[in-house]
Amino acid sequence: MKHTWDDFNKFTKIEEYLPARGEGETIATQASTAINKIVYKWFNDGDVFDNTYFLSGWGNDISTYANWLFAYIEGADDILRKIDSAMNDDDYTDLLYNLCEFMEGLDWDKMDTLPKKGSVYEEKRPFKFVEDNEEDEDYWY
Repeated sequence: MKHTWDDFNKFTKIEEYLPARGEGETIATQASTAINKIVYKWFNDGDVFDNTYFLSGWGNDISTYANWLFAYIEGADDILRKIDSAMNDDDYTDLLYNLCEFMEGLDWDKMDTLPKKGSVYEEKRPFKFVEDNEEDEDYWY
């Protein structure tokens, strides 16, 4: 199924907990920050949270956001792991849509009572971004 940016407007619960800046001070604000960044960067810059499979993405490392969700939001890991089978833009957009659908169903009010864990900006593994220096190498030939 092909989803567009407008299809993501229905996920109002996720948006409700997005802090004005930074990642906030609760699990809810961190989760909102992470998922919003992943979706926004895809539709605006073409970035993917792991460019070591089939999709190269653009040039921004957003892996820490997916890594944070993987580490701290139970159930998100099952959806995020499907990056290894996202063969094209539609597959990746579907993955993000499914992730948002899952996230929208969480108990955000409860998550907003839980203090933040780690940082959405620093979480490592399992997803990664590898810079492609091929263009630089070609330049010197």
